[in-house]
Formats: sequence, structure tokens, C-alpha cells
Amino acid sequence: MLAAFGLCLVMGIGFITISTSHKPETGPLGGAAPLSDDEASTQVVESARQIIDVAKLREVSGSYAFLSCTSLHDPPYQAAAYLNFRLPEANSVKRIREVASAMLANGWREAPSMGEHFGMKLTKDGVTSTFHENQDDPRFAAMRIYGECRNTSDHRSDNPAFVEITDRLG
Repeated sequence: MLAAFGLCLVMGIGFITISTSHKPETGPLGGAAPLSDDEASTQVVESARQIIDVAKLREVSGSYAFLSCTSLHDPPYQAAAYLNFRLPEANSVKRIREVASAMLANGWREAPSMGEHFGMKLTKDGVTSTFHENQDDPRFAAMRIYGECRNTSDHRSDNPAFVEITDRLG
């Protein structure tokens, strides 16, 4: 009886071991190829230029920085562009909706919300954009464009952290 129980136990463990598939580790990039600093920054700068063009944004200024995709300051990083653009004096909410409509017509789609309580959130080709009226200066809107978390360079000591891109946006 004890021998039969032992045999069943060994066979059961063998079955579990054989039938359990081990998935290869994909790492922090989920199996995607890493992006160089230039590739990561180009991803957000080019997205910004496309948005400026299709939405006909005026008086745009911007910069970008590399942000850690972890809760710490470790890789991987994503490039994040910070833009400000002029809003009309009247009906700024309508203008924000017009920007969203222009982006949607250009292939962007609504992104799932993750704690945003204001503004718009759209995504295209792995890039996410959030935008809303600038709470500090209602004459302008604030837009953030986040690239993919695929940059593995070490940006903990970047100085300056922000790179001015206003001249590259026009």
C-alpha cells in the first residue's frame, strides 16, 4: 500500500515536471529590441511634429527628458516630450477636443485611462500623448508625449535632464 502511494507520488511529480512549460525570460523590454538614445528621442520628437502639423498647433515650445519606467531611477527608460501650445482666449475646451479629433483622424486612438481625471489620452505606434489645459497658465495647453520603455542607457546622472527641442518642432 505504501509502495503504491509512493509510486503514484513519484509519477505525479514527474507528470507535473514534464507538462509544465517554461517560458523564456523576456526581460524588462518584453522581448523587444532596445532603443538607442537617438531612436528614443526621435520617437517622441517626430510624434510631436506630426501632432503639431495635423492639429495646427500654434506657439509651441518643448523639451524632452528620459524617465525611468520603473518606480526607481533604473532602466529601462522612455523619452518623454513636454510641450506647451497656445489656446484661444475663448472656448479652450473646444480647442482641446479639436486637437484630439485631428489626432484621431491621423491614426491615434483613445488610450485606456490610468488615473487621469482631466484632459485627453491618445496612443499611436507605442507612443502615448496626454494633453489638457495648463493649470498654471490657462492661455496654454500642456501636452506630454511618452515613448516606449525600450531605452536601456543609464540616465540617472543626465545633466541637464531636459533637452530643449522648440527649434526642432517647427
